[in-house]
Amino acid sequence: MAVTSKFLIVKEKNSKDIKYFDYDKLNGYNLTTKKDVHFADAIDVNRVIIINPTFIEKIASRKINTKFNKLINMMQVVCEVGDEDESGEGYKIALDEAEKLKLELWNKYKKFIADEKLELMVKKIEILEDELKLRLNLLLNKKMFDEELNKGHSR
Repeated sequence: MAVTSKFLIVKEKNSKDIKYFDYDKLNGYNLTTKKDVHFADAIDVNRVIIINPTFIEKIASRKINTKFNKLINMMQVVCEVGDEDESGEGYKIALDEAEKLKLELWNKYKKFIADEKLELMVKKIEILEDELKLRLNLLLNKKMFDEELNKGHSR
């Protein structure tokens, strides 16, 4: 398995300073490592806490954009297959994922990104939710209309 990102820790030889951080009370962005990824002659790290605010915002924005792009791709697949799926399960799953991402933005990333960016991402997700709801309602109305036509006039 190929790993595309690594952490590098540099220790200065001439530094005699002792630095202590109370890691339990340290406010920052927690990054955890992937499980079962080990390198020869390397230090295993369980958790990295980022303190620099600009770096935190960049990492949080990148993670949010990745999750948003996954949601867009899921919606694209659901909309392509949506006409063949008469139960609307794909639309319901995509709606659940959109709601999950919106709640994750408010609960997890609210303190790490700017308020304007948070509001913009939430509005984008709400637009996607509205589109999914509209398509689901159209599908259900079409299904009800077809049932009415089929059962109404039999001899």
